[in-house]
Amino acid sequence: MIDNSLIEKIASIDWEFSDADTQYLTHNIHRYSGKFIPQIAQQAIQLLTNPGDTILDSYMGSGTTLLEAQLSNRNAIGIDLNPLAVLISQVKNLRVSEDVLNDIATILIPYVSDLNSNGQLSFTSQTTHDDFIQEQFNRNSWRLTDVWNQKWYQPAVLEQLVKIYSCIEILPSECAKQIAQVAFSDILRKSSNASSKYPNVMYDKNHKEKPLPAKAFLENIHSIISCLSKLADATTGANVNIQILQGNNLDLPLPNASVDAIITHPPYIAAVPYAEYGCLSLNWFGHDSKALDSELTGGKRHSSKVVDNFSADYEQYFRESYKVLKHNKYMFIMVGNPVSHGQKIPLDQMSVEFAQQAGFRHISTAIRKGQNRRGNKMGEEYLIFFQKE
Repeated sequence: MIDNSLIEKIASIDWEFSDADTQYLTHNIHRYSGKFIPQIAQQAIQLLTNPGDTILDSYMGSGTTLLEAQLSNRNAIGIDLNPLAVLISQVKNLRVSEDVLNDIATILIPYVSDLNSNGQLSFTSQTTHDDFIQEQFNRNSWRLTDVWNQKWYQPAVLEQLVKIYSCIEILPSECAKQIAQVAFSDILRKSSNASSKYPNVMYDKNHKEKPLPAKAFLENIHSIISCLSKLADATTGANVNIQILQGNNLDLPLPNASVDAIITHPPYIAAVPYAEYGCLSLNWFGHDSKALDSELTGGKRHSSKVVDNFSADYEQYFRESYKVLKHNKYMFIMVGNPVSHGQKIPLDQMSVEFAQQAGFRHISTAIRKGQNRRGNKMGEEYLIFFQKE
């Protein structure tokens, strides 16, 4: 049975959120293209779920839906193939402990501060840690002669990046490492020889001398710690379970009929090449961005078969989503209609068609102009609601 009151509520909402702050708490700890606007995820959560429910975001990205679920006292499960997305999501949703912050404050920050001051603060360093860091630096020395790194980073910049990363690797807490890795990842682009004129990573033949990265890293790590402290305050007393998984949403590792809602933001076929955009970070952390691109839904955007490949995966995605959603519960997606090889792809129509084939009922579609999306060339975005009958 269709809930007419839900349809009325959907129609009454101004989905633009054109003046909304989209960067509160940990939402802006790392650059990530094509992010869900948190107010949209929050509105869908309030419409479709109750406190204590479990929400699935199976195109998790940087974890926006999971954070909004946590703030609304809902459990959440996020899944993504992209290991960089998984790392960002883990930190974005982290309720950090004092021990973790202490590791960063007593080991990492003094060491990088010393780098930033050219050794002027060397009296603050701790000899024991310096020895461990030097050992790790020696293990990482291969990075200094690696062809990829030599292309993208100037010698002095690369050496300091390796020193910072060597210190990150000796941190005793895994959570501390993850926080530091996010701060580190977010400076790689600005520290590299990539052009700042384009979102994708393109080598700038006329690149200027880059500033050493220690200062930018310190600014990042302090900012992330501040954001995490605010998140801890905002979630005091919350009793929710946030699961973050690296995996394929075409074969969800979840029992049938186990989640109360699916709230997600599928990729725009070839419009946002996630693996390309994150290639500097992915490569540094030991992942093959080209191999990842071939696995992602909508990857290999230059392929003549990209739309066909996307469609096959997307159709399977709806069948898999139908299996894990509880009966009579809801699925919400937001999509736009991108251009691929000069042809506009009606992703909104494709979504409804595949969802209905999987067994979903199409409840309602709201439309927004996407006014607060930087570089949005698709115009309208479609907020589509389904129900599992």
